[in-house]
Amino acid sequence: MIRPWTLATLLVLASCGGGEPAAETETPEKPATEEPAANPPAPALDKAGLASSADNIALVPSIVETQKALAASGIDSELAKLITDRTYDMTSAETEKVAVRTGVILADLLLTAKTADTEKLVAHFDSVNNGMQQLGGGSDIQSTINEYKDQLKAESISRDALVRELDELSGAVVPELSFNGKTRIVPLIQAGSWLEGANLVAKAVKAKGEGANADGLLKQPAVVAYFQKYVTEEGAETAPEGVAKQLEAALATLKGLADKAEPLSSEDIDTIIKTTDDVLALL
Repeated sequence: MIRPWTLATLLVLASCGGGEPAAETETPEKPATEEPAANPPAPALDKAGLASSADNIALVPSIVETQKALAASGIDSELAKLITDRTYDMTSAETEKVAVRTGVILADLLLTAKTADTEKLVAHFDSVNNGMQQLGGGSDIQSTINEYKDQLKAESISRDALVRELDELSGAVVPELSFNGKTRIVPLIQAGSWLEGANLVAKAVKAKGEGANADGLLKQPAVVAYFQKYVTEEGAETAPEGVAKQLEAALATLKGLADKAEPLSSEDIDTIIKTTDDVLALL
């Protein structure tokens, strides 16, 4: 399942290498999703083990869990309508950037699989597949992605079934890929996915306005701390100085919001949107 990707201004890793998030021999566990309470407050997108272990961080937010949490918070925005159209170069020799870009498009695919039009989803499938090819994900993952795409085009798979299949793909299959021994690839894909997820959910919260469960959906201090550690310690020596400084500043802003005792204000939501937008623009 997919977890609290929230505040993760994570292009962070776009220029970084190595790091403990890459554990490629273990698949993050999928904590059970709690049923929404009968009455407010709505459930948060938080994972019990996250605060104690970075190993519990998975690739992207579970589609099912995210949809349930948004619905329980009274947010009915179709995330597909909030996505910024982007054209990414998935053939670049800069594998770090391709990994983050792949994560962004993967999040778009996952979070809109139930509502986006077929043409848009096919384009997302093609982009993710191109990214996986460039990253050396292997023929099996490419065949799987093509199979889902073909089923979608032939209308031989329901959107609900597609959501379930993609949930499994992102939460279990992708984290197990070796990417030709490049251990930094999986955390970079994670970074892009969390970044895009945070951006879209923050925009959905803003559109909902008063009554949205902003704290439950967006306050995830353990996630931000995880990436802060990676960019400031694990990847500090390999990140270009200008990029590293901008990313550290962005993460510090998000960490401050995640740690605040008071509920997130509308200004805080705007800050999350701007911070994630700014980092996405670097891609």
